[in-house]
Order: sequence, then structure tokens, then C-alpha cells
Amino acid sequence: MERTIDTFELARAGAELSGETPLAGMSRLGPMLSDTEGSVAWRLKGRRATRPEGGADDCMALSIAAKLRMPCVRCTGPVPVELSVERAYRIVRSEAEAERLDLDDGEYDVLAGERRFDVAWLVEDEAIMALPLAPRHERCELPAHDALAAEPAAEAGRPGPFAALAKLKNGAQNTDIIED
Repeated sequence: MERTIDTFELARAGAELSGETPLAGMSRLGPMLSDTEGSVAWRLKGRRATRPEGGADDCMALSIAAKLRMPCVRCTGPVPVELSVERAYRIVRSEAEAERLDLDDGEYDVLAGERRFDVAWLVEDEAIMALPLAPRHERCELPAHDALAAEPAAEAGRPGPFAALAKLKNGAQNTDIIED
């Protein structure tokens, strides 16, 4: 679901937009989730910030909030995750200017403005960056099929992958470590 705005006009007018973007429509975020039920609520406010030396910068502030579910890194079951993000952007005229100024600006993220800027893309991008790296339950166990796979191979009648190392550790004098 694309929603385009003129970032420069939004800032100049000091306008505010808000909405909800369905998780099902987020092609980059969706595959990272357990399911795509729900949406990301967002609010985008534009303003002009006066510089002390004169002139003004176009700025935007984005707030997003969402309740979603991600797969647990331990058991792969769904883990509830709450996102709450606030970002401030300084809008500039080109990508080159944004890259140059982004390194110098600690207060704002610098963003190249456009007359047809996709708000849904920005909302999805910020949601992705806010995701936890390794979501997990406080307490969970490996699924049954993973627990079976984790049992030693020796029980299946074949030597485990570290059997040769165990022989060396135990002082075995056999120099033929590789067994067929």
C-alpha cells in the first residue's frame, strides 16, 4: 500500500499525517514475522526548524507503534514483540547531500526529500530496524523434532563426528584417525 507525500510541502506547512499500514502489505517485514496479522500505526509531522545562523531546515518526525509476533530463536514459536519508535529527520534536496550531512548530524537522521515520497516504505524501514535481533521467550524448550536430531549419532549405530578427537584425547596411539 503506497502512500506518497511531498516531504518539502509537509515540512513547509507543518502538517501532520497519521494512519495504519497492514503488516500483510509489508513485503520486507512480513517474512521476518510469525504471521502478518495486525498493522503498524504511524504519525508523521512536518516542521521547519530555524537555524541560529539564519535560514531554516525542513524536518519530519515519525512515530510508529505495533504489536507483532516473531519466531523465537530457540523454539521457533511466536514471541510477542512491541515496537515503539520515534525518529526525527532533516530533509535535504539530494541523496549525495544526505550522505554527506548524515555523518555530521547527531540530532536528526538525514533523508533525501522527494515530491513523491513513499511513507509506507519509511514506516516499514523503521519497523525493520526496531526489531530485536534474537527474539526469544523467557522460558522455552527445543521442539521435539529438534531434540531428537540433537541426540548423538552413536546411538544410531555410527560413530559421532568427534569420535576421532575423543581417541586422541584419551591417549589412543592409533595414527589412522580417519575411519571409513
